[in-house]
Amino acid sequence: MYIPGSFSASLFLMVLSMVCWGSWANAFNFCRGRYRFELFYWDYAPGVLLGSLAFFVTLGPGFRQFGQITTGANALWAILSGCVFSVGNVLLVAAISVTGMAVAFPVCIGLALLLGVGLSWWISPEVPMASLLGGALLLLLSICLDAAAYRAMTRQTKSSNRGIVIAILGGVFMGLFPPSLQKALVGPGALDPYTAAVMLGVGVVVCTLATNWLFMRHPIAGGEPLRAAAYWAAAPAHHGLGILGGAVWATGMVFNSIAGDKVSIAVSYAFGTGGTLVAALWGVLIWKEFRGAPRRSFYYVIGMFISFLAGIAVIAWAKVTMPSN
Repeated sequence: MYIPGSFSASLFLMVLSMVCWGSWANAFNFCRGRYRFELFYWDYAPGVLLGSLAFFVTLGPGFRQFGQITTGANALWAILSGCVFSVGNVLLVAAISVTGMAVAFPVCIGLALLLGVGLSWWISPEVPMASLLGGALLLLLSICLDAAAYRAMTRQTKSSNRGIVIAILGGVFMGLFPPSLQKALVGPGALDPYTAAVMLGVGVVVCTLATNWLFMRHPIAGGEPLRAAAYWAAAPAHHGLGILGGAVWATGMVFNSIAGDKVSIAVSYAFGTGGTLVAALWGVLIWKEFRGAPRRSFYYVIGMFISFLAGIAVIAWAKVTMPSN
């Protein structure tokens, strides 16, 4: 089973995690406008589980230990983390369908970072509180700047408010998934990162089966209710993109978890959510989500990038500045 043996290896994995977490939503953007997010999520959820299983079999312990992961409190915590993440992530995809990647990601993931890192620190205070608080304030500033950029760009105030509110709700749920996952990775019967990722994937699938029907019947992002027939009528490429998006996110999850074994969950998650910058770059440079925006919107976006980078740097560096025992 592969576990990084040095800080530099962990840092490399955290960078890969950041890229994966900032890029998976491109799969949805490729079919955005032709494939509703509620339908996309039926494919995304099994993609997360399949991606996790692939790493479990190749780099992880393999199926010889499968019977040991299906019981116990730690496995239940990992499944719960998948359920919480699933609700938050489907709200993120809904927000993307309204506002685009450049806005939905910083608002949702920035808030999730504040909650996730804070709760993880409370469970296991492995970094200085002052550094954590300073980084959190910088991230809060980046969220405010990003929301201001979008409001300055659009005149559709009702749509703007809807998208930002959905992103905030998603951030609350996303912020609860890291401490839930951390409970699975510590204490008696602690799961290894690969096993925890598989159980998280199970939680994502179970939660999707239980909640996605509700989102189809009562569309949170607006539009008409959907029937199951709409899923089966979709193009095969759309189904493939959904599975690919889930597998890419799972790749980031595995890399982030195994790096967390070396640097702490709070630090690895903080670094991984730098994927927000990757997503914002995709949105601004590739998808042209700020085309035609007034100049002040770009000033806000530049300020968002600077403050988010600074917040991530402060939190990630906190582990290094912690006095040794």
